[in-house]
Amino acid sequence: MLWSHSYIPPTPDPCFRPPPRPRRGAAMAVQVTPHPTWVAELDATLEPNRQAILDTPVIVDASENQLVDGQIQNFLVAFYPIIRDFPQWLQVLLDRSPSMGKSFFTDNIRVERRHDAMWRAMGDGFNVHKKRFQEPEPMLPEVKKFHAYLTEMCRNAEFGQAVSATNYAVEGVAQKISEKALRGLAKNERIGPRGRWWLEEHAKYDDEHPIHALEIIKDCVKRGTDTPEQVTKVALDSLKLMKHSMEASYYA
Repeated sequence: MLWSHSYIPPTPDPCFRPPPRPRRGAAMAVQVTPHPTWVAELDATLEPNRQAILDTPVIVDASENQLVDGQIQNFLVAFYPIIRDFPQWLQVLLDRSPSMGKSFFTDNIRVERRHDAMWRAMGDGFNVHKKRFQEPEPMLPEVKKFHAYLTEMCRNAEFGQAVSATNYAVEGVAQKISEKALRGLAKNERIGPRGRWWLEEHAKYDDEHPIHALEIIKDCVKRGTDTPEQVTKVALDSLKLMKHSMEASYYA
């Protein structure tokens, strides 16, 4: 395993508000190049699996403001290792990145660290005891498999495949998850504004992260280090593992 799970995140200050999001177009600026034909095939292959994630019970229940008490608390804790360790996976990618991706990963790491605090704030909104985040619980088998997959991809896969499995697949579906969940949770007075920070932050995304990730993937394919079939397969596997881990976490 890449990281020790004795890691204890700082306890969020109840008065904490995340700093303003950076002005778009600074570190995140990217020149979009014409898509080769395989990009449309990539997205067509991934779309049913993206939709399957949006149709998981936890997202459907959130969209209808019908989350099951007890289940949502377990979900937030069980899926937390993916949120917690995402910045560290990005750090591995930054260390491996060619020059064209370094500003992207540097900015993305900073953003994802803020999202960790926001996830725990969402836990506060649903009355998850802080200790459950501070003292890691054993990972569910499905979450452990997804976690191990992302770790392996970031450490050892060809770079385009690592970015496809992590940034294009996972980050690419986060906006749609948040948009759908907020249809119901925007009306949930119980969790309050702090409980919606993570969702609202991701719902604001204009897809810059996956757009930039795709440019990196396209460059890797162009240089011959990855093939369209390879970057498609790893993204597909990532989405399937994500779906299974979300379902298992909600029914933990």
